[in-house]
Amino acid sequence: MMAREAEADLRVLLWRVLALAAVVALAVIEFGFRTSVLPAWLNHIFQIALLALYAADVWRRRDERHPLREARLRWDDWLLLSLSSIGALGNLLLLTLAAIWPGQGFSNAAYDFWWLFEAAVAFTLITELWRLNVALSRRFYRPGLLFPLSFLTLIAIGTPLLMIEMAVPDGAPTLSFIDALFTATSAVCVTGLIVVDTAKDLSPFGQTVIGVLIQLGGLGIIIFGSVLAMLLGARLSLRQNMTLSQMLNDQPLRRITAFVRFIVLSTLVIEFIGALLLMPLWNDPPGGPPLSFSQRFGVSLFHSVSAFCNAGFALQTESLVGYRHHVLVHTVLFGLIVIGGIGFPVLDNILRTITWRWRHRRKVRPDWRQDADKRLSEGRLSLHTKLVLATTVALYLFGLVAIGAPQIKRHFEPPHRAVAGDVFGSLADAHFMSITARTAGFNTMPMEELAPGSRFALMTLMMIGASPGGTGGGMKTITLAVLLLTVAATLRNRRYTEARGRQISDELVRKAATIAVSFLALIGIATLLLSISESGPFEVIMFEAVSAASTTGLSLGITPALTVFGKIVIILTMFLGRVGPLGLLASLMFGRRASLPYSYPREDVLMG
Repeated sequence: MMAREAEADLRVLLWRVLALAAVVALAVIEFGFRTSVLPAWLNHIFQIALLALYAADVWRRRDERHPLREARLRWDDWLLLSLSSIGALGNLLLLTLAAIWPGQGFSNAAYDFWWLFEAAVAFTLITELWRLNVALSRRFYRPGLLFPLSFLTLIAIGTPLLMIEMAVPDGAPTLSFIDALFTATSAVCVTGLIVVDTAKDLSPFGQTVIGVLIQLGGLGIIIFGSVLAMLLGARLSLRQNMTLSQMLNDQPLRRITAFVRFIVLSTLVIEFIGALLLMPLWNDPPGGPPLSFSQRFGVSLFHSVSAFCNAGFALQTESLVGYRHHVLVHTVLFGLIVIGGIGFPVLDNILRTITWRWRHRRKVRPDWRQDADKRLSEGRLSLHTKLVLATTVALYLFGLVAIGAPQIKRHFEPPHRAVAGDVFGSLADAHFMSITARTAGFNTMPMEELAPGSRFALMTLMMIGASPGGTGGGMKTITLAVLLLTVAATLRNRRYTEARGRQISDELVRKAATIAVSFLALIGIATLLLSISESGPFEVIMFEAVSAASTTGLSLGITPALTVFGKIVIILTMFLGRVGPLGLLASLMFGRRASLPYSYPREDVLMG
């Protein structure tokens, strides 16, 4: 009985989502195309009719009780329906007045009311999408599939938005389906590879769509939906908490709600501070009017979101090459990339440790054993944080040397004559590229100037990527650290993998090895397919495959010239690199028996 009721509730939610999505689609059709597809009055009639059907269905089911408990009429339903009704009725009244007394400004005011109507409908659609997510998470046998499905949903929404005329400048051709799909996937998967120039081929609306997709893709739409549900007073179910726990690298279920709040709040605060710091640093366009306050803030916010989410999208044709020697821009973006890349578990642990020590700085403890447990759990950095910080610093130093040394060597080769400025300039380039290669994707130097050794170092850093629980991709720093510690333990003839007085379980070692192998396999398959479909040096093709799989976005220039098959390969590589081939397989295998009631006899094999 409950199963049939749940299926009926699911059908109701699907119908509501489709009705509201149709209203939003009609709004996009009206304002997104320069040539009118439907008369405005007919478009508005269709939108009001669809909303009326939605409101009638909500009212009819206002007192129903069912397992989901999500279809009842609540305060947010009342608010959103009231706003949309005010917008629709106000628009109708003002249009009537405009017909009676033309030229009095009633028409402009009518469209303001219509914007209120459509904004309320769009927000209502978001709440219904979250309720649909609740229903699916409770019905899914494998709730982990909601993570990749959320990315597919974002891509499916972003692609048509980038194909409308409103997304490109006046007179420019609209994007083709494959280019829009490529761009939306690159934004949602926070990669930064582009087949169209974000600065020239997209309008401010198109750039805004890219920014929103980066933000939602960087943190995950499920996280934003969870925060929305909390704001609306809803409680997360056990399956939703389990799904979020899988997304957030197996965070404890008891801390999921607080941790999600911390993620969203810290993200918004850090990105806003980054935008404020970047505002006075942008150069005015040469030969054009200076940037206005709103333009500066928009450009700054876009780059702050792109840097924090490790996306690499820029509103300059040549990325940040024009700011190659701008130290302040480097410093702000450097900080945003690092903070976003080290992961929210590390940020949370550092903040909690600092807070705990600040609160206990003046307390006298006659017996340290009374507070030993709290000090071990709250008053110290975890092993994960220590490994992430140590690996991040080590990789930065490796990149600084491995990228800078081949570049400096070029200055000493005939007929060049090296000067101190060239050496320091190469070190400055290596400094920024060492950080941005860890899945951020910005470049402050032309990529064709990179020496072969520098390209190899970049590919190595791209494959390693950011840290778990962060906004970047790649194999992850912890994976590398665990594998290196395992090698060290094997060479030292230790039975277990150890780090800083702690033992790392064999399960984590196997997981790290599986992640590394699956990631390398993804790069290998993508490189093979691209080498078949594309013409160019193998080094350039492999660089592109590594950049897509690690969701970095650095390119040696072949992306815009890719064939349709090559673009599809890169799209799939970016998607798998973002959701993780291991995570996707784990979602598909979720619920299967983890261990068997029997074991096989052991037999050794030869190694080396």
